[in-house]
Amino acid sequence: MNNAPSPRTGTREKIIEAAASLIPEVGWGGVTSRRVAERAGVNTGVIHYHVGSIGELRRIAAVGRIQTFFLDRIGDALTQEDPSAAVELMLRGLCSSDSRDPELLLLYESLVAANRDDQLRAEIAASLSRLRQWLHDWFAERGVARPLPAAVTITAALDGFLLQRMLDPDLDPTPLIEGLAALVKHESA
Repeated sequence: MNNAPSPRTGTREKIIEAAASLIPEVGWGGVTSRRVAERAGVNTGVIHYHVGSIGELRRIAAVGRIQTFFLDRIGDALTQEDPSAAVELMLRGLCSSDSRDPELLLLYESLVAANRDDQLRAEIAASLSRLRQWLHDWFAERGVARPLPAAVTITAALDGFLLQRMLDPDLDPTPLIEGLAALVKHESA
């Protein structure tokens, strides 16, 4: 698999993409200016010119990928009109890839790093807040009687499921899907 950025990508984007691809491979702390420069095909000084510190680069790369990860899986599910069907698609979408998928590994590495990096924690928290609001609004539009509790519960369940699946790759999402689908179906007006 070639992890090199596309030649048409701008330098800043190449650097961010290189860092994002390295996080799941070498871990949060293993993403160094030297490694990013080698992966992006740039001089190490260019990294600091375009992004700043290596810590800032890790944060930008991780938060961007985390947002894309959830948007891709949840956005597709929210094309459904039925909240129960959407919940099932969300969870099945999260299960469709191997638990060692680089996007999941990046998510896990980022969550661990967020315990030591207040800015990363705040940025991930803000992304989760936007996700909860998005789900809230979507549920409200579909007549779910209590959209905020549904959005908070589903966001927490998705997060918890992903963490449990990291430890148990064979974890079956069916019982969680049934419970969450019943929550939004029961709550529907």
